[in-house]
Amino acid sequence: MSAILCTYNRASLLGCALGALCAQTLGREQFEVIVIDDGSTDQTAAVAERFADLLRLRYAYQDNSGLAAAKNHGVCLARGEIVVFVDDDDVLDSRCLQAHYETHQRHPAVADAVLGFTGLAAGPGRSPLMRYVTEVGCQLFYYPHLKHDAKLDYSFFWGGRSSCKRRLLLEHGVFNPVFRFGAEDIELGYRLRSVGLRVIYNANAISYMMRTLSFDDFCRRCYLQGRSNQVFATLHPQREVQAWAQLKGIEAEWRLIEPRFDLLMQSGRKLDRFATERSRVDLPLDKLSTQLLHRAYAAAFTANRIRGSIDMQGEAPVSAGRSDAGIAA
Repeated sequence: MSAILCTYNRASLLGCALGALCAQTLGREQFEVIVIDDGSTDQTAAVAERFADLLRLRYAYQDNSGLAAAKNHGVCLARGEIVVFVDDDDVLDSRCLQAHYETHQRHPAVADAVLGFTGLAAGPGRSPLMRYVTEVGCQLFYYPHLKHDAKLDYSFFWGGRSSCKRRLLLEHGVFNPVFRFGAEDIELGYRLRSVGLRVIYNANAISYMMRTLSFDDFCRRCYLQGRSNQVFATLHPQREVQAWAQLKGIEAEWRLIEPRFDLLMQSGRKLDRFATERSRVDLPLDKLSTQLLHRAYAAAFTANRIRGSIDMQGEAPVSAGRSDAGIAA
């Protein structure tokens, strides 16, 4: 197996991610770790170097090119028959790689991929926002609706917690580098469905997100996701892609939202600050406050996603590039 970890200016988190890879129950001889540094200006290289003797680790630097290009770089360098994509702000449970490996042994078809479970580490788990986006609104993860061993479609080929046979990517397509953040995984999954991609969910392939996103962090994430959704829909005009990208009627929605956008953001920040402070001192929110908070989150995140899509519509058109083709092993 090859664990591909793409990172950018997160040296402070990278050590924890690599430390968790040192503790895997899967034998050290059975996996390698490939760190792709996407143009970091911090101590990322030095952190990777500290683990060079603890893991079968290879480090590669590239000019900042975005997540899709970094993943492709990792796939090209990988030597394992199975590639596992790992986020730089996640720590893997000690049995995570073992669970991915065992699932692939049970499902050896080239087009069978595996989705693992990502929960929240202790710090993020205290955040009302992080709990909302993972358990209620599901803007970040969709796990409350999944069952262990479920057979899922391309829309669950989630980067950072998925694995697949390297041969599938070499022969049938890699990530489209036009995507710098967001939708690069789903867009690839959509193309791979033509060769039978199937995603098996293993709830025992566990990782934990260790980074707490602020209200403005997540709004920015939603904005970037909206931009990527627009790119995805431009590349693939099929009806199901349009539905997934949530673009229907957004022009009319934005005309309603735009004059109220600053107020939505202001309200969301205030309610988030109130909820976060109460959580910090272990005081729960009452039912009405929780409802208001969740409505504010939903409104702000939707507004930022729509704004991102609208902004992207006004920019230069994108092309599919060469990502539909396979690459040489």
